[in-house]
Amino acid sequence: MRLVEREIKMWTLLIFIGFMLVLVFGAMNWRENRVVNKIIVKGNKVIPDEKITELADVKLGVKISEINLAQIRRKVERHSFIKYAEVYTNLPDVLFIEVLERKPIAMTIYGGRIYYIDLDGKIIPFDEVGRIFAVPLLSGINYKPVNLNSDTIGQIKKQFELIKNAIDEKVYDLISEVRFENGEFILFTSEGAVMVFLGGDKIGEKLILLREFWTQVVPERGYPIYIDLRYDEKLYAKFN
Repeated sequence: MRLVEREIKMWTLLIFIGFMLVLVFGAMNWRENRVVNKIIVKGNKVIPDEKITELADVKLGVKISEINLAQIRRKVERHSFIKYAEVYTNLPDVLFIEVLERKPIAMTIYGGRIYYIDLDGKIIPFDEVGRIFAVPLLSGINYKPVNLNSDTIGQIKKQFELIKNAIDEKVYDLISEVRFENGEFILFTSEGAVMVFLGGDKIGEKLILLREFWTQVVPERGYPIYIDLRYDEKLYAKFN
């Protein structure tokens, strides 16, 4: 009786093992032969889905086991407006491309063409986004912007640093244009188009003075003709 029970247990175990092997090999075969039937793009607001899938260069019907996710990510990130991309698959047949787009904080014009600059200093040609952003203009640039890290002239870089400073001091929304002439900054306000002579040093402190003046004095007296912050760390304003 015990021998019969032992044989039954042995055969039961063998059948179970065989069943599990069938499942494992079946799953491996299914995984190996899965194909991409759908591509979903997420996170993009400016760059169209079609452009991102074109950059990814993945054809529907290709085996998922044959695609290189890291390579697809690198291809998508070649677009100057895409800061980061994550590529992954989901059961049973979907390829996801999730992107983080850059956010322009300034723009400049050279040779009749618009170039945007994001918070990291990345130069983004208008042709790659085809959209107008309401950001301050860095004017008076007489050379093509390529890379702020290699900006040996420094004209764009200095104006860009001022814009970042303005963000920190909560004055960014007040600025519509920045010029850098003869070592000094000149601003134009987004409200009232007021010219602001800022000078070339202690920019952070001067931006704070400008913010306080704009919130405390302008609502009472209106827009001045110009504001001068070049001397003695004081603010001078001329009104009509």
